[in-house]
Amino acid sequence: MTTSARVYGWIVCLGLFLLLFLALPVKTKPASGSDSDDADAAAPKFSLEAASIFGKRCTACHTYGKGIKVGPDLKGVTDRRKRDWLLKFIHASSVVIQSGDPTATSLFAEFKQQRMPDWTDLSEKQINDILDFISIGGPDIKPADERHAELATAADIERGRQLFFGESRLKSGSQACATCHSVQGNGLGGTLGPDLTNVYLRHQDKALTSFLRQPCFQWDAGASAGPYLTAKESFALKAFLRQSAVQHTTPAGSAGGSR
Repeated sequence: MTTSARVYGWIVCLGLFLLLFLALPVKTKPASGSDSDDADAAAPKFSLEAASIFGKRCTACHTYGKGIKVGPDLKGVTDRRKRDWLLKFIHASSVVIQSGDPTATSLFAEFKQQRMPDWTDLSEKQINDILDFISIGGPDIKPADERHAELATAADIERGRQLFFGESRLKSGSQACATCHSVQGNGLGGTLGPDLTNVYLRHQDKALTSFLRQPCFQWDAGASAGPYLTAKESFALKAFLRQSAVQHTTPAGSAGGSR
């Protein structure tokens, strides 16, 4: 084989390698603020069905951490009782009481013979899911956006600033807040919507949380069909808006801020 033929062969091989390489899917690092971390690994996971069943059936007679109602407080019940006993009692308390079980008969007497309904329609998995829900915090578990903004870290506030001004994209693909709104002291933002410098003080934490759950860009064809903001995006924006309000209502040299 001549030298020119060998060179030609190497060029062909190199070309094939490049074609194969370019055809492979490329894994790109998510852009800052793409919210790929929004499913907080540290957040408790539970069955939404279990939470719903708990709210519809259990809360009529029980509280969670607020004392005795018709029946005992359920906070810590998975520590006080064995799982197999709870499964049997929830499924058919009448059977457990009639068996002479000492714990069941003691509870029956303590609560004036108010017997818990037999939830025979619930499967073992459903009951286990309810018990798992209770064990990790039950109704005390709150979405990330329901945390009070004063609990935000400096990183949360900075992330909110980046989301507000579009330096980090919203997971939904919607336009940034600064497309239509501004806050004092930043020199950026739109004028189509109202200035949001003091919006936190006007609404306060709970009302602003509810407001941020509503979509702003129904006309935005580029946005996904999912929620406008994730819970963590909403919290970060709320934290940034709180800081903006505090900075413009706190006299220079003083510390703290208005809630």
